[in-house]
Amino acid sequence: MVVVLGALVVLLIGASALAITLFAGVRDDRDLESQRLDQVSTARSEAQGRLSGTTASIDEVADGIARLEAANAELHKCADPAKDTIIAARDDDDAALGPAVGRASDNC
Repeated sequence: MVVVLGALVVLLIGASALAITLFAGVRDDRDLESQRLDQVSTARSEAQGRLSGTTASIDEVADGIARLEAANAELHKCADPAKDTIIAARDDDDAALGPAVGRASDNC
């Protein structure tokens, strides 16, 4: 009976030592994973900040493109008839020159 109890005590001590060792390992792993999670969260926050800045830049560029396209369309109202006037004058095309000059004076 004493031998059985002694064996059980030894087994209990061994199981306790194993449990303590495993617990310490798990705790270390948990700490490492917690650090990695913090690093990933920080990197994610930084990436979201850069994305917000990029989105704002894209919106500014799109607005700039829209303004330039509107200005381009407005300038073409004058430039195209003026170009037609120059071409008609160069080619001595009196039939085309009169209407081209009229469109140029209306739009410029």
